[in-house]
Order: sequence, then C-alpha cells, then structure tokens
Amino acid sequence: MRSTGKGKLSYVLQTITSLPLLLFGLIILGVGTHRFTMSMYSEVEIELSNVSGNIVTMFDALYPGDYELQEGNTFHFQKGGHDLTADYALIDRIKADTGMEITFFYQDTRALTTITSSDGGRIIGSAAPSEIAEEVLKNGNPKFYKKTLIYGLSYFSYYVPLRNQDGTVAGMLFVGKPTAEVDAFVRRSLYPLLAVDIVLVILTSLFTFFYTKRIVSVLMQIHGFLKEVSAGNLDAQLSPSVLNRSDELGEIGQSALIMQRSLYTLIEQDALTSLCNRRSGEKRLKQIMKKSAEKGTPFCVAIGDIDFFKKVNDTYGHECGDVVLQNTASIMSRHMDRIGTVARWGGEEFLLIFENMGLDAALASLDQLMNAIRTAECCYQGQSVKVTMTFGIVPGDPKDAGKNLRLADEKLYKGKDGGRNRIVS
Repeated sequence: MRSTGKGKLSYVLQTITSLPLLLFGLIILGVGTHRFTMSMYSEVEIELSNVSGNIVTMFDALYPGDYELQEGNTFHFQKGGHDLTADYALIDRIKADTGMEITFFYQDTRALTTITSSDGGRIIGSAAPSEIAEEVLKNGNPKFYKKTLIYGLSYFSYYVPLRNQDGTVAGMLFVGKPTAEVDAFVRRSLYPLLAVDIVLVILTSLFTFFYTKRIVSVLMQIHGFLKEVSAGNLDAQLSPSVLNRSDELGEIGQSALIMQRSLYTLIEQDALTSLCNRRSGEKRLKQIMKKSAEKGTPFCVAIGDIDFFKKVNDTYGHECGDVVLQNTASIMSRHMDRIGTVARWGGEEFLLIFENMGLDAALASLDQLMNAIRTAECCYQGQSVKVTMTFGIVPGDPKDAGKNLRLADEKLYKGKDGGRNRIVS
C-alpha cells in the first residue's frame, strides 16, 4: 500500500532523533577538545618544569656559587665567579635538544637568553613583565603562564626563582615554548580524534534517519490501510511486512486488522446466518458485473425464498425459525463455496450469484442445492423440521444490477404462484 504523501510525523521523528544526536556530538566534540587541550597544557607545564629544574641543577653543578651581575663598561652575568655572559654554547645546546627558549634573569633583567629580536640579536638587558617579577621574585615561587608575550610572540612559560647559597632570590630562570607550536601540536593530535567522532556522529545519525524512515513508512502503511477502511473499502489489504513485525508497530497493525474484520462483520455480515448481508451482496454483485464486462465471463443471479417460513415460526416459535435460517444458510454457504456468492437478502430471502457460469450450468447447480435443502433435517428440541425453497434465476446482465435483481425476483414470485418448491428461469 503506497501513501500519497509524507506527513509531518516523518519530519518530527527525524528531527527529534537526529537533532539530539547532532547536538550531543557537538557537545562531545567541544568538551573533548577542551579537556584534551587542557591535558596537553598540563603536559607542557610538567615538561617546562622538568627542564627548568634540570637547568638549575646543571648550572649549580657546573658553576658552584652565587649569581652576580658585574656592571661597568660591559655587562657581565656570573655564577660562582664564572662569566656566563658570553657563554651561550650550553643554553643553545639545551634549546636545540628540547626546542625550548631559555632566559636567565638577574633580578628582573634579562642577562642570558636564547631569544633573539627580528634583527637576530639577543634581547639582553630588557626587563621581565612587572606582574611576573612580582609573583616569582617577591614570593619566591615557581610559576607557569599559558600566554606570555615576549617581543610580540606568545609563549607557554615557566619561571623558577634563582637562589644564592644564603637563600636569597637573585633572579629567575625562564623556560618557554611558543604557543603557536603547542597549539599546532594540539590540533594535529585532535584532528584524527575529531574526524573519528564526526564520522561516528554522521553514521549514527544516518542509521537513526533510515530506521526512523522505516518506522514512518510502516506508520504510513497503517495510516493508508485505515484510510481505505474508513472510506468503506473493507477488503483493503495490509502488507504482511507490517503484520509480521514483532514489535509495537506489528501489534498496531494486527489491531487495525482486527478492527477491519470487526467492521466487516458488523457492516457486511449478517449477524444471524454469518452470510453476507444485503449491502455486501449488492457490492459483490457489482464487482462480478464489472469483471464480466471487462472479461466477457458469464454469470447468473438467483433469488430464493424459504417456503411457508411463517408457518415454521407460528408452529415451532421464532427461535426454531432462527435455527432453520442458520441451517439453511450453512447448506447454501457450503454449496456456493468457490462457485459464487450467497447473501441474506432479507427475512427468509437469499441472493445467489453464480460466477463464470451460463444459465444451464447454474440451473444444474441450483437444482442440486434445492434438493440438499429439501432433504436436510433441522432438529429443534427433539423435533425434526424440514423446509423447501423456491428460486428464480436469470442470466446476468453486466450493465444493469437493478434489472438482474428485478427479473430474478419476478421469476421467484412466478415460482411461488406456481406451487413453490421449484426453480423458475
């Protein structure tokens, strides 16, 4: 069953399933990126702390003694009497090994550094930022900074106080990594993780989208089925793919089918005899007429009436009459199975439609049915009740249903006027 359009439910379901997944994915990406970045910053801090500690230990071992600054015509930064001013070989080698910039401060003045200005000269003699000097020199504690601007470049920096043998703070050691370098490493590390996360979100969203689409498709099939039933088509079919589902949608489909069958019983089936009622019989006649007009197949229409049925009711009671009707209907239903249709036309009258049969074949079949009814016994409260029927039958006209019924009814009344228990054609 195919739906003619796509309702709002499709978009609502796809939105309420896909949008939260997308938002959840974005949140995971944001939180994951932030936590990974903070973790990398912590690793940088630890790395800078370790390198600065090693440098302090190394210089203490190589040049025992205090840090001093000798000023005069030239600038001399010393440790233990060793002039460090012109000795850049050691810190340049450390920079080459670690990729980190190194600066020794005497108090807040750069005395020895690997950092160079745009013209290639080392930036000796410049002062450290006042807030850093305040925190490290005055408080005497190491300090990590995520962004320290030095001549226009941003650094992750770690400052360690340099102490002389008497415990006084003589200056600071700076160890730093360019922020751009660290951020580039973070991005390179994050890209594969982000790619995997994005792919997972996309795949999950696609899976949800198509699964939701399938659910909506099932709902639309049930909707189309119910729409046909509500329009009066009680022969509408619901796809087995819906009915065979083992979930709630399958249960809804089964309930819709049960509802259809209940409506069919209520609207198109006679409650007493379980045969088609008059409405259903008329509809079936029109269907057979249409088929006959399209394919040229013959059919015959008969109307039958139980003879002296009022006498049965008057003699044995209406309950016995109901049993007689049920028994007679059962005989006709079995006989007409696979060769046509039988419907209760009203009271004790019945409509019979013989499909794919000319008049001679229909007469022969109707004669067998009449004999079966005549010889059948209906037992009611220990009494045997027998009835006969009179039938009028005519060849079917594929163009005029009223004419078929009228002519068959006229033949029936001729049979009743002629003595009953007979067939008139």
